[in-house]
Amino acid sequence: MKLFKVLIIVCLFFFLIGCEENPKRLVPVDEPDSGSAEIVDDSDVNDTVADDTDPTNPTDDPTNPTDDPTNPTDDPTNPTDDPTNPTDDPTNPTDDPTNPTDDPTNPTDPTVTDEEKCLAETGTTWDASSQSCYRIENCDTAAKPANSEWNGDSSYKVYYDVDTETWVPGPVYETQYGDGEPQPCQYKCTTGYVYANGVCKSQAQMNYCSAVFNGESSRVEVDSNDALNLAYETWTIEAWIKQAEEDITNSNIPIVRKGTTSSTPAYLLTGYKFLGTYNDTNYYTLMGYVGYSYKQQYQTKTGTVQPSPSYTTYSYGWSHIALVNTKVVSGNQWQQTTTYKLVLFQDGHQVSSKDYAAAPTINTLNEALVIGANLSGGIYFKGLIDSIKISDTAKYTEDFTPAVLSVDDDTVAFWDFSGNTNESKAGMESTPTDITYSSDCR
Repeated sequence: MKLFKVLIIVCLFFFLIGCEENPKRLVPVDEPDSGSAEIVDDSDVNDTVADDTDPTNPTDDPTNPTDDPTNPTDDPTNPTDDPTNPTDDPTNPTDDPTNPTDDPTNPTDPTVTDEEKCLAETGTTWDASSQSCYRIENCDTAAKPANSEWNGDSSYKVYYDVDTETWVPGPVYETQYGDGEPQPCQYKCTTGYVYANGVCKSQAQMNYCSAVFNGESSRVEVDSNDALNLAYETWTIEAWIKQAEEDITNSNIPIVRKGTTSSTPAYLLTGYKFLGTYNDTNYYTLMGYVGYSYKQQYQTKTGTVQPSPSYTTYSYGWSHIALVNTKVVSGNQWQQTTTYKLVLFQDGHQVSSKDYAAAPTINTLNEALVIGANLSGGIYFKGLIDSIKISDTAKYTEDFTPAVLSVDDDTVAFWDFSGNTNESKAGMESTPTDITYSSDCR
């Protein structure tokens, strides 16, 4: 009886199930899917309906707005895109500026500042207060004479334009004596010294006006210089000398001699040489000499010119001597003759001369010009030399009255021996040996 009741209950259960509205079918997993809505579980690989909403899924759909940004196939146009991704879109405002593909027009991209541009230049300094870039230029210390100090700054600034990346032309300061308002590259003489002719001299030196040559070793050697080759059609060498009486012998004592080793210099002007006594009067001579070359019928020839010995007197005082190369053009417009002449003057009077017709080129010796000595012959001048001047024109063509020598527009070189042997015109290097100075002046 009990078994019977159980069977009735089971049958009633299945009956109720069979009567349910729209019953669903149970389909085997290997049954082809017809797309029926009745199927609640389907693993068919041919299913075309997207079913994945898991952003952590490795096969995630990159078009999904909830896409995983760590996915290597991530869509770079996604606003939540990872900016560290190499395929990152540089137009994205959240773009990483450290990314090599970064767009430099991006407002978040770093820019080079003016200070960085400035410091990229060599030797520059950035002035934050004025927002300017500059470098320091030093004044020419070598041009500042001894016994002087700066009368202002010893350096100055030159500015750099960071926009054009060029140096703005700044002031060009030349080292000069500070006789005005102090400024960069000015100097002034230190206490106890006085400015004169480009140098700072002591008060004692201010009284010096001539160089003393001892007749044994004294000389001044001037380094070889193109200006001293006398490559001019006309020129003048002149000096004020006071030759010691015991120095006037039968030797030609040099005052100016171009050359140190050869027995034949490029040019030469001597002091007085004793000739002899006639009717109780002593007679002397001066000598001028030039070695030159010239063209003749397509050939280069050499020659020398030396005025004939001059017989003159000498009083053992200050004397002006000059050697002048002149040019004379004669004839008419159809036929002209050019004659060159070497003229020797003593105290403003012509004492001898020598013509030579060929257009001369003075011999060039790459050797020093020597004042007061013939080093190849061991001959030295004894006495005083007040000043020496070389000009690139014929200063005298007839008798004249000698004056104190000074620099003018025609001057090639000038030595005044006022306490030193510095050349006062072209800055030539002079080396004195055993030279002292005197206040005995012309």
